[in-house]
Amino acid sequence: MSKLELLHAYRKLLRASLRAVQFSQPSRSTVIEQLRTGFRDPNGTFDAERVRRTVWFLNAAAQERGLEHKILKNLCRVHWERMREARKTPWKLLSKMSKDQTQAKKKKKE
Repeated sequence: MSKLELLHAYRKLLRASLRAVQFSQPSRSTVIEQLRTGFRDPNGTFDAERVRRTVWFLNAAAQERGLEHKILKNLCRVHWERMREARKTPWKLLSKMSKDQTQAKKKKKE
């Protein structure tokens, strides 16, 4: 796997997925976030055949409102709802937890 193949695969997947979700905002950000995490995973493996089949699926979802489109729409919605639940934690609580963790690390070093 060369860097060029990886870049081409990322771009093909991104273009096809954006067309499939019709550039709608919640789905667009969800798809971009999923692609980035998938391609940044150091333990991930690159399979050109898998990318080809995924692009085929996304193109089919973009062409008509059939089963593929409904599956993709549902996947985006589920991921978006899960991320929304994870982000519901108030910022004050997140700040306090972060401070507590840094203090615990300092104590551990001593």
